[in-house]
Amino acid sequence: MGNKTGHLESVDAALRLLQMLGREGQLRVTDAADELGVAASTAHRLLSTLRYRGFAVQAGDRTYRPGPAFTELAASHASSIDLCAVSRPHLEWLRTTLDETSHLVVLIGHDVHFIASVEARRPLRVGARVGAVLPAHRTSGGKALLAALPREEIDRLYPAGQSGNGLLTMTEAATLRRELETTRRRGYGVNMGESERGIAALGVLVRGYDGHPLAAVTVSVPAVRFSGGRVKELVNAVQTATQRINADLARQANG
Repeated sequence: MGNKTGHLESVDAALRLLQMLGREGQLRVTDAADELGVAASTAHRLLSTLRYRGFAVQAGDRTYRPGPAFTELAASHASSIDLCAVSRPHLEWLRTTLDETSHLVVLIGHDVHFIASVEARRPLRVGARVGAVLPAHRTSGGKALLAALPREEIDRLYPAGQSGNGLLTMTEAATLRRELETTRRRGYGVNMGESERGIAALGVLVRGYDGHPLAAVTVSVPAVRFSGGRVKELVNAVQTATQRINADLARQANG
């Protein structure tokens, strides 16, 4: 019985640390030890376990922050209850404004999951993608979401020579990191036929009310319509849509 009690205490401690991560957004080993009333070495082991399971990542300043598994739980809850409902009017606004197909995607591990789509009406269009799962590093929304992660988490997800979707050479790993830097700087991700030939897309990050990366809004167009001034039009429209979604999520959280 004592052994089972010990296991339950460990589970309770890990759950308390997850609550702290969700509440504070970052956590030091000393904070965790103080919260639990345990030695720093014990707190470190618990945080290392959360990190191993993807619920936490360690930043350059040695603090622990929510990891992809933590984000998956939050995104799956939000997408089923709030996020899709909040986002749909803005995806429909994008269709009215651009007459192109828009999507809402969430990041789960190495992949993006398409959880909502509003399809364009024009004859030559990209189809809806609800339910589709694609490699994050080959999609515009995936790049927007990956670019928001700590660099240490990118190294864990895409170590040189190995990715979650097959071999990633050192050259490919370096190219991905450069592209994510560009994505951070300009504020949107681009996909030029990387996930499907003849289709281009751009994606902009949606943050939760607490500021953490939650999802991405993307617009997909036939590549023949992705050039020149059209790109600027698409960027402006998608950024406007994400700003409105962020504002609605904040109002919902405070309401």
